[in-house]
Amino acid sequence: MKGAKEVVITSDNSGDASNATVWDPCTGSTLLTYRNGGSLGYHTLQILHDSYVIAADATKPRFHVWPLNSQNPVPNLRLTTPGRVTSLSCSPIGSYIVAAVSEKLFVWQFTSGRLLCTLARHYQTITCTSFTSDGSMFASGAEDGLVFVWSLARTISRRDCEPIHSFSDHILPIKDLCFSHFGPKARLVTISLDRTARIYDSNSGSLLLNLIFDVPLSSVVIDPLENDLFIGCSNGNIQHIDLRSPPRGTEYHVQLTATEKNSNSIFRGHEASVVTLSLSADRSTLLSGATDGVVNIWDIRSRQVTRSINLKGAVTSAFFTRATNNFQENDLKPKLQMRGLQRISDEIGGYNFVEIITSHDASERLLNIQSYVESNSGLDRSKDSDTQKLEEARAEVEKLKSINTAMYQYAAKCLLNKLTDPP
Repeated sequence: MKGAKEVVITSDNSGDASNATVWDPCTGSTLLTYRNGGSLGYHTLQILHDSYVIAADATKPRFHVWPLNSQNPVPNLRLTTPGRVTSLSCSPIGSYIVAAVSEKLFVWQFTSGRLLCTLARHYQTITCTSFTSDGSMFASGAEDGLVFVWSLARTISRRDCEPIHSFSDHILPIKDLCFSHFGPKARLVTISLDRTARIYDSNSGSLLLNLIFDVPLSSVVIDPLENDLFIGCSNGNIQHIDLRSPPRGTEYHVQLTATEKNSNSIFRGHEASVVTLSLSADRSTLLSGATDGVVNIWDIRSRQVTRSINLKGAVTSAFFTRATNNFQENDLKPKLQMRGLQRISDEIGGYNFVEIITSHDASERLLNIQSYVESNSGLDRSKDSDTQKLEEARAEVEKLKSINTAMYQYAAKCLLNKLTDPP
């Protein structure tokens, strides 16, 4: 892993001893494996802020968590969920996770294990979720064809559990969705079995473009700069859409017929449905995974497969991620601390949150939740000291009130003396 900028992480549904694997995209060699979990479900494998790998079991209501540098799960940690998870997304710094269980969304604060809220607006099983690049919003799509965009701050503070935007344009199940990298002003792309891909403005909620295909769609990824769009299809093809030259209207028909074998916008290399797509950081390489068990690494300019990885089962996740030193650390010191997850939220009193958004890696130092929890966990021991502090605060308030009154009286006296003095 030394010298590499990115690695590839994959998972499949074989339930083999190796549940997830880290690969070198240049050589195709195995760098690390994560074991002793179950088979992993679609859209559930995630990296938690350079500290952990988390994934949901495909058949049981639980999460599996591995330290980034270890093939064995975190010991003595049981993360059970209210039901089998069908989709999982994590905020960029790993503080919050959103898990779909049937038609409901569960939002946890990962560092404390608190179940912050449960969202129930879908009518059928949720198939995909995704966060914006700044973590301020997340979206959900389901088999009912509905797509919702949620504000993280509103939902976890329970001020407003209604979605920011609701989209009901699709008539068949949503298979995938993704945001570009412009935070709350990003483009949201949704694809469905109804053979359409729709691009929305996540800020205004307006529909910008509707792409109509002749085959069902199964996966999507958008270039961070919103220049290129790649859409995986059920017939194994990948369609490239150049967003720098969009059609004049809001509706455009895309043909993927066999007569277009020489098309410079189609990637051909899979024999089954393409279920996951990912772009490298330099936007020169495309990663695709399909139900045929093959992960292909493409050179985008030439549309040629530069490397193929064969898995033992249908691909459930495959994506590029930064090759941090934590993958090979002997003694990993995680930036995040974990707790067991609540299965029922504490409705009494709600929660107050301070949200800090930073572009640096110092967010944990700015908001060290662990130290806060530890310093406030011994409530019984600190009851007397809290009472004393409260009395001291009240005394300080009274002192300030008296000082303020004296200052007011002095100012009023000076003003009256000035008015009564002869000219």
